[in-house]
Amino acid sequence: MNLLQQFKCFVFDMDGTIYLSSRVIPGAKELFKMLDERNIPYFFFTNNSSRSPKAYIEKLERLGFGSYKREKIITSGDVTVDYIKKTFGSSPSVYLVGTPSLHEHFESSSIRITSDETPDCLVVGFDTTYNFEKASKAVDLLREGVPFLATNVDAVCPLDGGDVLPDCASMCAMLTHATGRKPKFLGKPSFETAQYIKNKAGVQFEEIAVVGDRLYTDMHLAMDNGMCAIGVLSGEMTQADIDASEQKPSFVFDSVADLHKKLL
Repeated sequence: MNLLQQFKCFVFDMDGTIYLSSRVIPGAKELFKMLDERNIPYFFFTNNSSRSPKAYIEKLERLGFGSYKREKIITSGDVTVDYIKKTFGSSPSVYLVGTPSLHEHFESSSIRITSDETPDCLVVGFDTTYNFEKASKAVDLLREGVPFLATNVDAVCPLDGGDVLPDCASMCAMLTHATGRKPKFLGKPSFETAQYIKNKAGVQFEEIAVVGDRLYTDMHLAMDNGMCAIGVLSGEMTQADIDASEQKPSFVFDSVADLHKKLL
């Protein structure tokens, strides 16, 4: 039996895995067509919390993948919302360092955003609107002992041409340096994300395969939580990275085109 055909659910990273910026990875559309024809469930998961799930749905349609429903898209923001409500109750208050899209995401999930009272927690996301005012307020709250959460552990966000932007973990590093406080990181590769996926898929961890191009997020999400790690070399991760890692993915392909061929 083809071992890859035993999985009951696939979870796909997006940028670097099924597309690069606005260029579709060859074979990606054919892979999803096959999964749809075989009624094999799959989800898309991005650690980038700066954009709304709606924006990812629109991008997938714009790139020709088809029209997907909201439940197919999971972001680190979804996992963070779920964790906050389980930890602080159904209507928690949050001081949020995040983009307007993340603010809308939280507010639509009955999370109250506040800046003039002590909140239940401070949340930092990948914030392209980050400024000194937000950083100063965050430092004050952390010095008061407010719980410190972060949507994702990514240090940088890759751009076209090899450029990068400082991502969530880099912003948190500044706050940690100023206060000595370290955040609880959600998103990939946290256990909270693995549990969120398991609950959404309705299957066991060992029945889920995670497909992605980053070793420290996508692959460790799978390897650290009993899921199958399927690495692709179409984005950030290289074979040298894998060779140097103590833990290694169960499968490594040049791209999802090769995964598609193996699943035929």
